[in-house]
Amino acid sequence: MAAGLFAADEAGFLGEELPCADEGSGSEAGSPSCVVSTDGDEVTGVVYYRPEEAAPGVWDLTMIAVEPARQGAGIGFELLQHVEATLAAQGARLLAVRTSGTAQYDGARAFYDRAEYHLAATVEDWWADGDDLVLYVKRLRASP
Repeated sequence: MAAGLFAADEAGFLGEELPCADEGSGSEAGSPSCVVSTDGDEVTGVVYYRPEEAAPGVWDLTMIAVEPARQGAGIGFELLQHVEATLAAQGARLLAVRTSGTAQYDGARAFYDRAEYHLAATVEDWWADGDDLVLYVKRLRASP
């Protein structure tokens, strides 16, 4: 919400129930997880990821956010690398990211490009008319 990408009423899934832990702490394998990056008492970033229900070994990066004043300092990449390493150690195959195709999300798409995610698909008018779904994926372990 601080980055201006979501209004308070659009962020209902970010309620008190998120299973958040400090960066570097573990989570139960196979469970949705939320990791919070902090600097002292200040939250600097957060990432939430969960398993895809019908695709074994595939995970969804549901949300990643960095406090706007801290963007560009590598916090987002550190959080993303933590997720990738955690999931790879658990045997996950793919990490998928769904984002918007609007100009408002240009920075997010550039972030995934820099993190070497593969643009797998674009679905027109997914989120709303004129707002395309852009799907990125990253393989976490080699194919058999």
